Amino acid sequence: MLVMYARIGERLPSGEWERLLIPMPGPLRIDIGRYRRWEDRQAVLFGKLLLAEGLRRMASPAQLGDLVWDASGRPFLGEDIDFNISHSGDYAVCALCREGRVGIDIEQLRPLALKDFQEQMTPRQWGMILASARPLDAFFDLWTRKEAVMKADGRGMAIPLEAIALEGGKAFCEGAVWTVRELPIAPGYRCALATDREEPEIRCEEVRPTQGVSPASLADGFSLA
Repeated sequence: MLVMYARIGERLPSGEWERLLIPMPGPLRIDIGRYRRWEDRQAVLFGKLLLAEGLRRMASPAQLGDLVWDASGRPFLGEDIDFNISHSGDYAVCALCREGRVGIDIEQLRPLALKDFQEQMTPRQWGMILASARPLDAFFDLWTRKEAVMKADGRGMAIPLEAIALEGGKAFCEGAVWTVRELPIAPGYRCALATDREEPEIRCEEVRPTQGVSPASLADGFSLA
């Protein structure tokens, strides 16, 4: 299982932006252009570049132009590879696997009115947040795990977040059991991956899309087993 992440950084110069955007399939260029903030446009573009690099590194014949969307709005590339993309703050992440399903969520730690999210937590989870010395961190630990499960399942908001129970490295939702792993992407962020594989081997690497998303652009990574 491969996870790649990229730092979005400062706004790209117009020439660099066009160099990276133009090779995108037309529907993806249109989708990227719908975002009003440059930060969001750049994050979505980097997510697609990570996906393209992941497909290349996994020797998949699929290309970005092969993307299709199911009735829930989840993108697919057929039966060869499952993938999921997330972005928050200054980072975009993409997870790919050849077997099973995968979901990933990254969140930048930021102030929130935690009481607004109580209904999305089970009573036990809410108690853990309130009992924590750092309740905001505890909230995002739980939130990213729940979001990753929801995205791996593929039904999106049709799954009530309060229905997802968490125990150790497992998540339980409507009879399904998911393996959940925390990924230490960067300080000030929480990132979680969910998969239906029992003991996934995860390779996580940083990529610099502005350098062409080539093997030479890969920074040192880390592995989780």
